[in-house]
Amino acid sequence: MTIAYFLTGDDAAFAEPLMPRLMGRPDVLGASLFTPDMAEDPYVDDRAPPALMVQIDVADVDALDALFADTEILRLIEAAGPTAKADAFEVLSFPIQGVDDPSLRTAPMSFMVRYFAPVSDEKLFRSYYLENHPPIMADMPGIRNVFCYVPVDWTSPIKIPGSGCILGNEVVFGDLDGLNAALASDVRHRLRDDYKSFPVKPGPNTHYAMQRVDFRP
Repeated sequence: MTIAYFLTGDDAAFAEPLMPRLMGRPDVLGASLFTPDMAEDPYVDDRAPPALMVQIDVADVDALDALFADTEILRLIEAAGPTAKADAFEVLSFPIQGVDDPSLRTAPMSFMVRYFAPVSDEKLFRSYYLENHPPIMADMPGIRNVFCYVPVDWTSPIKIPGSGCILGNEVVFGDLDGLNAALASDVRHRLRDDYKSFPVKPGPNTHYAMQRVDFRP
């Protein structure tokens, strides 16, 4: 299992001192910084993305607790500011033809999707999505990774509110042109058809193209 702690904010300055501190922690498997780009999606046109998204990967909830016992980490994360939101997810990776290890990112362009409450039946929504949507995404031309993010039961010691996300998704491509080509393909239309077939009406959702830089200890 991998647990990903995601922190979003509108002030990116907090991340510069945070990343080296994270890389010095034995419980951190890796971390990533995401900054917004602009994709050409035929179905969504989300504006006002967060200025920065930070992902911190650990092995399990116990490791997340250990990380947040570090008072300097707490201070640096709290510096994300009053608009910050944070969530902890279990990371699920999905197979892609020709990719030996689908859990390892090998390219820097991420398309980040979040679904939020309210949803009439969250469990049914997630189960349908996880069974049906990722296999279609895996057919997108040029795709490198498909991830889904499922909320975990964890109480943060920091008074940064959760975003209300009930399910996250990430697809990874070589660059923005590759992402746009995939969004212009027939697979994008198949994904929309599947979206219309959801047995539970989705709540609010966002779709952001983001350039990503990965850090490893």
